[in-house]
Amino acid sequence: MDGLTFIAEMSKAMAWPLAVVALALIFRPQLRALLARISKGRLGPAEFEFEQQLQMLAAQSPGPGTAGASAGVAAVMLSAGSARQAILAAGRNLEHRAQAGMQSLCAYDLALYQQLRGLRDQVSQRVDFSPSPEAAGTYVQLARGLQARMEQARMEQQAHPVEKAA
Repeated sequence: MDGLTFIAEMSKAMAWPLAVVALALIFRPQLRALLARISKGRLGPAEFEFEQQLQMLAAQSPGPGTAGASAGVAAVMLSAGSARQAILAAGRNLEHRAQAGMQSLCAYDLALYQQLRGLRDQVSQRVDFSPSPEAAGTYVQLARGLQARMEQARMEQQAHPVEKAA
C-alpha cells in the first residue's frame, strides 16, 4: 500500500467520526440543554428512572402533596450538604424508623418503603449520579410522611394492644 492509498483509506474511515464531532461542537448549547432535561439514564446493566419513579410515588402518596417539597429543599440541602446526601440521610432515618415499626405498616406503606429503599440504594451505589434538588425534596418528603405514618401506627398499636389468644 503506497502513501496516497493509505491517506485515502484513512480519510474514508475518519469521515463519520469527524462529522459527528463537528456537529457536537456546533450544536453544543442545544445538546447541553437537551441533556439537562433527560431524567432517564443508563449506567452499566442497570437502568433507572429516578425522578419519574419519585413523581409517581408522590402522586400516589396518601400524605400531603409535594408542593412544599421545593421550598423545603433549601433547608434539607443546608443540613445535608447536597441532594445526594439528603436522600441518603432520609433513607437512613427511614430505615432506622422502619426497624421499630415495620409490623404496623399497611400494604401500601410496605410497598412505598420498599420502593424508597430501592431508590436510596440506587443513589448510594452510583457515586457519579447526582439527583436534582427537586427529586431530593420529593424523596425526603415521602420518607418523612412514611415515617410519620409509621409513628402514628405504632402509637395506635400501643394505645390499643391486640389481646393474644391463650
